[in-house]
Formats: sequence, structure tokens, C-alpha cells
Amino acid sequence: MRLPLVAMLAAGLVSPAVVLAQPAPAAPAATPVVDRMDETVCRKDRETGSLVKSKKTCHTRRQWQYIDDTNQNFGRNLIDENRSRPGGN
Repeated sequence: MRLPLVAMLAAGLVSPAVVLAQPAPAAPAATPVVDRMDETVCRKDRETGSLVKSKKTCHTRRQWQYIDDTNQNFGRNLIDENRSRPGGN
């Protein structure tokens, strides 16, 4: 059985010089800072024509933002093009 260093010091088994010579415990390693935009996020999309089938797609938050912005711009441009044509031509 191993006695704690403090108990051995109190019992006189270890001198104070030995206790002071012990290395200090290592500080916990700093966790690296992670950008939230680099986290992976998964989304489930229903497959067209099915009520239960779904497809799981995973991208980083930065990629999802680009995909969402691109889709929104495409939809906006499609609506604007149809509005500018007189008579539906």
C-alpha cells in the first residue's frame, strides 16, 4: 500500500527537502480554439416521391452557409427574371 506524501511527511518517513524537490504537477494542456464554422453539421432531406425515405447530408457550417446563400440567390434571380418579362414571354 502506498502512503500519500503528506502522510509520510507527518510520520517522519520523508524529510521536507524531499517534498520540496518533487516536481509540480503538469498544468492541463490548453484546448485549441475551434472555429464554429468548421464544425460538421448533418441534415436530413426527404427524397422526392417518398414519404419515408430520407437522405443524410453532412457539411461544415461554412459550406452549409454557402449552399443556402447560393440556393436563395438562384430562387431570387428566377423570380426576378419571370417578373421582368411582359406577358409571360
